[in-house]
Amino acid sequence: MQNVVLQSSVAFAQTSLKPELGFINGMAIANRYADPDVESRHAAKLTICDVSCLSRFAIKGPAAADTLKAKGVELPASANSWSRHDETLVMRLGSSEFLLEDPIGVQQCKGLSEQLQSGDGVHVVLRNDASFILSGELLDELLAQVCAIDLSGPMLADNRLAMTSIAGVSVIVLRQEVAGQSLMRLWCDGTFGVYLWETLLDIIKELGGGPVGFNQFFNSN
Repeated sequence: MQNVVLQSSVAFAQTSLKPELGFINGMAIANRYADPDVESRHAAKLTICDVSCLSRFAIKGPAAADTLKAKGVELPASANSWSRHDETLVMRLGSSEFLLEDPIGVQQCKGLSEQLQSGDGVHVVLRNDASFILSGELLDELLAQVCAIDLSGPMLADNRLAMTSIAGVSVIVLRQEVAGQSLMRLWCDGTFGVYLWETLLDIIKELGGGPVGFNQFFNSN
């Protein structure tokens, strides 16, 4: 019996770029599109990276916070903010909805998925997010073209996140550091992933940037 290999929701849009593929959490992911020096220049100027392969867990409901606390998860204190529980990213979307995401090698989300199920006061949400990294010195110029609100100032400071619209698509966005580089994280419904990837990449190329693979920010080996 063959193992099933998952595909990123934006894999179709990446095929013509002929990426070098890797496999993370059972999903084929673009590890590299070009020579490392080229990708480093893109990352410095303006880039997009598909990180949809990272494991996530979502739960909501009036008892969601207490349920996660009972499992030892430290939560952000306020709505629309994020924090770290060990290495896991914990996002509080409103007051009673949470989205968690693990880095490579961490299985907090997998454990919660196996231990928790919907019940009184909680609903475990099945998500199929497209998830991207946006980075580079021209990032704010890109965002000014695709988002009606200013994401360059205090809106995302102090571990705050925003649920807004980029290029007409509802997204969650926050700023963080990965591998010592300040960048933006973005999540959207996977059904809009191809459209958002293509729209952002077209503008990125117009501004002199380009895509980078997963290995630019994470070591998948």
